[in-house]
Amino acid sequence: IMQVNLLKKVIFFFLISLLSVQLANSQSNARAFNTADSLFKLSEYYAAEQLYNQLLPTLEKPSESIFLKLAKINETKGDYLKTLLYLNKAYEQKPDQKILVKLNDIAKEYNLKGYELNDFNFLILFYKQYSGFLIAFMLIMAIYIFWVLIQKRYHRQYIPVNQKVFLTLYLLGIVILLNLPDKYHQAIINTDNVFLRSEPSGGAEVVESIAKGHRLNIIGGNDIWRRVYWDDRILYVKESDVW
Repeated sequence: IMQVNLLKKVIFFFLISLLSVQLANSQSNARAFNTADSLFKLSEYYAAEQLYNQLLPTLEKPSESIFLKLAKINETKGDYLKTLLYLNKAYEQKPDQKILVKLNDIAKEYNLKGYELNDFNFLILFYKQYSGFLIAFMLIMAIYIFWVLIQKRYHRQYIPVNQKVFLTLYLLGIVILLNLPDKYHQAIINTDNVFLRSEPSGGAEVVESIAKGHRLNIIGGNDIWRRVYWDDRILYVKESDVW
């Protein structure tokens, strides 16, 4: 019994110590962010950028406001590539039409592709903004359809094959929508003369060579390769060549 009580005390003090360290780190980060924000407001951009970049790796999910501030800093410096990078990161965190328009304006200035205000990008914007509501609605409808089919089976009513097929395809569509945010991203070419290949291999045919700044739609991939949608084609790019 004494050993059990001693073990409980050790575990208790360990948890308290761990919690104290986490709280201390959290408070330290909060003070550092306040300092960085103050420097940003005072237009001390170099110092603010250094501090933001130190703090970013400590955050599991940075807010879009930090990326927007970093974008502003790099725009002031004239670094259009990093401006696009941080605007794109902000857009990934919180899709917003204003960010989309800003990306498009910079892209036009530097003659870059992948930022067009087309139906596809607005569709992605709509999906990212309202995907939670859309998936919830589809799940409710799926439960209702499934319940109707169960009732028909219980009352021994005939269930047409096309209804079973429809439910299967409908559920498959929900699964695809649930996985889409993990599979779909937008990435920016970070260096010149990047090869887009027909297959995920260094020996595959080079379909096109593109310069830094262009944005690609990433739709999955494996190992060091990313599958991209570019000029109405499915191609592959090395992960190290994109942000």
